[in-house]
Amino acid sequence: MPVESLFPRLEPLLPTVSKPIQYVGGELNSTVKDWDGEPGDVMVRWALMYPDAYEVGLPNQGVMILYEVLNEQPRALAERTYAIWPDLATKMREHGIPQFTVDAHRPVAAFDVLGVSFSTELGYTNMLEALDLAGVPLHAKDRDETHPIVLAGGHAAFNPEPIADFVDAAVLGDGEQAVLEMTAVIRQAKAEGSAARRPCCGWRAPAVSTSPASTTSTTCPTAASPGSRRTVPTSRSGCTSAP
Repeated sequence: MPVESLFPRLEPLLPTVSKPIQYVGGELNSTVKDWDGEPGDVMVRWALMYPDAYEVGLPNQGVMILYEVLNEQPRALAERTYAIWPDLATKMREHGIPQFTVDAHRPVAAFDVLGVSFSTELGYTNMLEALDLAGVPLHAKDRDETHPIVLAGGHAAFNPEPIADFVDAAVLGDGEQAVLEMTAVIRQAKAEGSAARRPCCGWRAPAVSTSPASTTSTTCPTAASPGSRRTVPTSRSGCTSAP
């Protein structure tokens, strides 16, 4: 079912805030795909966030590469969202308008995945503000199958411990291949109907580590051998304990 654009509700607020052009979208080469895809498709929908103002985040090549990679897939959709300035955020709360994407102005909470690319630690609090505006519980333990998977990546997610309580998974390393493999897992789970959004029963997202030896693997140190790594199911709070 198509998701309604928030722009008709947002547009009357724009003349009252600073730099309203940053919320309009429609840039050259931006992509707006059909929400449901072709008949019979199982779409996986990503909201990609650079957790800073639009003018800071738009030049970021990492987000734009993922945006292109995902939108090249016929059964995947990616849109962008950025940090909302305090003046508009206050008005959005007053009028009940949630965090939105700049491509089709769809609510972030309607997507399957919210992928946040952290270039610096300063973006951590902006992610929390975006989650609050989106109506998504801040703590991962409080979310369920109706909420998007919150995925962290980027240079400042290499040590995800400071935000471990707020994200479902972290991608360590380059995400170009990881996002495609994760999209495939989510699509399969949705096709099988095992959960509305989550790839497995109860959904506990994998911690994805990219390295020369393994591009995308769900890995945790074993209890018996601290230096070794193995593939295991993981929980929202991190690695599961060894059996």
